[in-house]
Amino acid sequence: MVDLIIIGAGPYGISLAAHAAASHLSYVLLGEPMHFWKEQMPQSMFIRTNPRYISLSDKDGAFTIERFSSETGATLESPFPRPAFVDYALWFAQQTRVSFTPELAAQLDHSSAGFHVTTNEGKLYEAKRVIVATGLQHYSYIPAELSLLPSHLLSHTFGQTEFNKFAGQKVAVIGSGQSAWEAAALLHLAGSEPELLFRRDAVHYAGEDNTASGQKLLDTAEQFYRLPHEQKQERWNSPRQGSVAPFLRPYVEGKLPITAGAAIERAEETSDGKVLLTLTNKQTRVVDHVIAATGYKINLEQVPFLPPYLLQAIEREPDRFTAFPLLSAHFESSVPGLYFTGPLASHTHGPAFGFVAGLRKACFSIIPHIQQHAKKEQEQRTS
Repeated sequence: MVDLIIIGAGPYGISLAAHAAASHLSYVLLGEPMHFWKEQMPQSMFIRTNPRYISLSDKDGAFTIERFSSETGATLESPFPRPAFVDYALWFAQQTRVSFTPELAAQLDHSSAGFHVTTNEGKLYEAKRVIVATGLQHYSYIPAELSLLPSHLLSHTFGQTEFNKFAGQKVAVIGSGQSAWEAAALLHLAGSEPELLFRRDAVHYAGEDNTASGQKLLDTAEQFYRLPHEQKQERWNSPRQGSVAPFLRPYVEGKLPITAGAAIERAEETSDGKVLLTLTNKQTRVVDHVIAATGYKINLEQVPFLPPYLLQAIEREPDRFTAFPLLSAHFESSVPGLYFTGPLASHTHGPAFGFVAGLRKACFSIIPHIQQHAKKEQEQRTS
């Protein structure tokens, strides 16, 4: 029995473990360290956020990315290379003495005595409290008009780490956001023939100064929960306007065809094993492969280690947002002792929690709350 089980060993999980250790809480951190960043994303691309806004969080704020740069000689350039961010996260974990348990949660169970997690290796870990700090890996979204294509003709940008296998092939990239532009750029560099197809009238490039967006996300993380309900609803009811980082522009524009205002109406396999795409503008395309850069749809029901009885017990956000758990100011769900952060907290606590920007707020909200309860329980046991 430990004080805390943290599920997910990415930036959120590592930061939470660092705070737990500094607060003298025993924990188990489940997951392969930085697996999504190392194994599920192309390593030859960059993080769009300015590096000054992507530090992990420790209790004293000592092990920032600036300190990493100073001590290791890494250059804090923008855009910041993904492998350098992985190096920073692992350096941070070493400096804060974070201990990893590189197993995956297979099932989370709850009883009056607390929680226990069964891992993919059949081991059992028990704790009074659990934080689910997983990322986007469970939520890849494929539109219905593409979903009937066989898997050898269709893939999502999630998990695409290298594009050499598409060399010499015609590839349709569906989407108008950052991941679409990145996939198209890497396909072109790998020697394929990509085309970007999307329903919007034009691509929207983010401002050249990415410091403003980074600071805005940090501010949102601190403020969103306290906003009046009407302002929150206005934010969530507004159409999401995806944007593309300007550094991708020279990799794509003038290098490959871009077709705007053309949604996919139908996608079907041809007799010779290719894909026939029919667009809403009545044009067609025949390609060897389709990559869906169509984003993610967060949905608690898709978390594979949550059993049906526990899913039923977790109160949800109201109206059309029932895919999200309803959380307290401390990120606790309606099941006492069960906390959610990262993307699953991004409705209650705001869009910053789909990014690294939410780390500090999550750590300084959750860990003191757990520490307070643990202290009371200890006092009760000794009285």
